[in-house]
Amino acid sequence: AAAPAAGPDGAPPQPVLPEPAVPAFGALPAGVRPPQPVIGVFDTGEIMRQSVAVQQVEQEMGARREKLIREVRAEEAQIQSLRQRMMNAPRDQAEIQQRALQQRVAADQQKFGERNRILQEDIQVAMNQVQREVAQVVNTISKSRGLTMVVQSGLAVLHGPEVDISQQVATRLNALLPHVYLPAENEDPEVIAKSGRFPTAPVQMPEPGPQDQQG
Repeated sequence: AAAPAAGPDGAPPQPVLPEPAVPAFGALPAGVRPPQPVIGVFDTGEIMRQSVAVQQVEQEMGARREKLIREVRAEEAQIQSLRQRMMNAPRDQAEIQQRALQQRVAADQQKFGERNRILQEDIQVAMNQVQREVAQVVNTISKSRGLTMVVQSGLAVLHGPEVDISQQVATRLNALLPHVYLPAENEDPEVIAKSGRFPTAPVQMPEPGPQDQQG
């Protein structure tokens, strides 16, 4: 037989391998039909939007993020002022100021980088608690309603409101977890975890005041 030709890009041809016959698989006898599935659907995004714990975390972390942004901008303004002063200084003094400025910029990058990391990890600590509780609530509600299949709404092409348990999950979640533990502003979550003093109960965060509720 003629050897197979090489591919269009010059690659070696695919080998021709033997293909022995496989045994035919006959029909099986009729078996027990599985019961009709009892399906439930939940919308994680909607549950998170209704979670009072998540709302409090977003409010607190938004304030911390804005504070960090203000500090970064203030430092940038000072750095710019020092650069301008360095440009107008005598050469010998400018070299000294430049080295000091470079050290300050490097220290700022490390400091603000750490602050941003802590912010992100604080959010992760809080949201992990909510997500774990959502999973437990969904499991409990599914058992109480006799559901045999539960899927997230994004995976269902079409479903009716009668199978949606999102509201029930959100209500139960707020009753069980109105607050979550959130590390203090100056605490490093990684240091807390390594210290072994991680709290076993949620910290009660302050309730939003009337002005915050109106906003």
